[in-house]
Amino acid sequence: MKKLKVRASSFQKKLMLSYVIIILIPVLSALLIFGLDYYNQTKKSYEDIMNQLNKRTSLVVTDFFSNISRNSYFYLTDNRLKRILEKKTRLNSLEFIDDSNYMQQAMDQILLMNGQLVGITISDLNGRVYSSTGANTGYLYPLLDEMPKEKLQEGKVFISNVYDSKFTNNQGKVVSIIRYLSDLDGVKERDVYAKLDIKFKLIENLFGGVSESNSEVGTIVTAGDKLIYNSVKLAFDAQEIKQILSYFEQRESQVNELVQLMINGEKYMFTETLNEQTGWSIIQYVPSRIIDNAFKKNVSKYVVISLLCLLTACIMAILYSRRFFKPIYNLIKMMKIVDSGSLDQMVDEKRNDEIGKLVQSYNLMISRLKESREKEILSNQLQKQAELNMLQAQINPHFLYNTLNTINSIAELHRIVPISVMTKSLSNMYRYNVKSKNHVTIQSELEQIKNYIHIQQIRFLNKFEIIYDIDENVLKYSIMKFLLQPIIENSFYHGLEPKGGKGTLLLSIKKQGHTLHIKVQDDGIGISEDRLKEIHRSILHPTWTVQQESRNHIGLQNVNARINNHYGEEYWLRITGKLHEGTCVQMLIPAQLEA
Repeated sequence: MKKLKVRASSFQKKLMLSYVIIILIPVLSALLIFGLDYYNQTKKSYEDIMNQLNKRTSLVVTDFFSNISRNSYFYLTDNRLKRILEKKTRLNSLEFIDDSNYMQQAMDQILLMNGQLVGITISDLNGRVYSSTGANTGYLYPLLDEMPKEKLQEGKVFISNVYDSKFTNNQGKVVSIIRYLSDLDGVKERDVYAKLDIKFKLIENLFGGVSESNSEVGTIVTAGDKLIYNSVKLAFDAQEIKQILSYFEQRESQVNELVQLMINGEKYMFTETLNEQTGWSIIQYVPSRIIDNAFKKNVSKYVVISLLCLLTACIMAILYSRRFFKPIYNLIKMMKIVDSGSLDQMVDEKRNDEIGKLVQSYNLMISRLKESREKEILSNQLQKQAELNMLQAQINPHFLYNTLNTINSIAELHRIVPISVMTKSLSNMYRYNVKSKNHVTIQSELEQIKNYIHIQQIRFLNKFEIIYDIDENVLKYSIMKFLLQPIIENSFYHGLEPKGGKGTLLLSIKKQGHTLHIKVQDDGIGISEDRLKEIHRSILHPTWTVQQESRNHIGLQNVNARINNHYGEEYWLRITGKLHEGTCVQMLIPAQLEA
């Protein structure tokens, strides 16, 4: 018995020593490798953060100016405004005053609807200049002298540098958007431009909103050699700012490259990117000490965790080195059976020691796995229904916004009373949305569509002709609520409305065998092949769409997802179209009577 005890003790020591060595070698090796590599990873991490902030800031600026510049097309929504700008003959005083007042009212309305603008100035084919209330027309031509007119006339929108506006009603720092009016008739070799004035404070707020997302990183924005924004105003004085700008002006390396500069005895990391639309340089910076502190902090944590893990491993080696392994074979056998897919195998081992507890844990694990599998099946079913409800709820609210603005504009400008028609239609739509079931008859859905079209016809002064090609025998069939409205809404918003003139919308519903074939076709601006491919990808692969900034197609994704989830993969939604010829959306759903 003594001999057996000695052998057991020797095996225990060897087992414990082997266990400690196995744990110690990778821990020490990882610590050495980690110490050599982690600093570069930390540095690279901050570089990525700064580059991401650069890209995000540049994207925010580009989107901001792109959205604002669309207001320069305001005259395309009113034929009289366009005719005023296209007049080539000299005007008498009364005619000029009348045109000027009409143009000013239109531009003032744009300012009221867009709080980001503080002034609009526009010139016509005969050199006359019109402006909104509060805009200084005297800045238009001096700003044009600073810009390449050839590129302006090629269609490029230019953003001015920040300048001080001295006009009484529009004082302070201002940035202007300049666009050549190439869409006017007879514009060739004429100096016709639109100028949109924006308070620079709004742009500073844009920069501030992005830079506040990471308080450790500072932001500098320059226009040429002029500083226009610094997120941390006390970080550098004027001389240090000049030193930084001088370096980036002289270097020949590419943007987004991490560089290190010594400023006032302290090291800083900088990255730069160029915003193509404004020509502004966006520079992100972070003190090197922050990177060093992050490195030291994480290395210290890793050392402490490694020591705790090593200590825990040693304790576990002592505790578990005396265990016997024979009773585990039966458990391994059962586990192989479970691995083949059967969850009905339980180990019948009645023990009160640690092995018994292991067996009990195994049996409990199998029970939980079986329960988890059943829950997963139920969860998938619930998730599918939840996704259906969620997709149905994602209705784009811009239609309501446009409608309310139209009601307000009609009431204030024209002082007429078509409001009752719009209010009644809108009320019916809300009642339909709140009280209707998830599935309605096609007749009910068409009434909803007609309410929507009534409002749009009032908005656009009956410029659009609506053609209904619907078999009467399909009105009793069932359809998911709000399945058609996103398609109709897209036809107005992306097709007919940007077209500017009159248009036609066709809604066709036909029964073909046991299915319903639905077609929505417009003769709007159409769609390019590249855009059509992008929409197809966004519908078929929603995860790709999220990565490619795709909120433009959420209505089509909703419709397609609802059709697939509710009716099945054999039913579909298809989109065809050509640029300047119109767009056609077709869908196929089963012909089902309402339950």
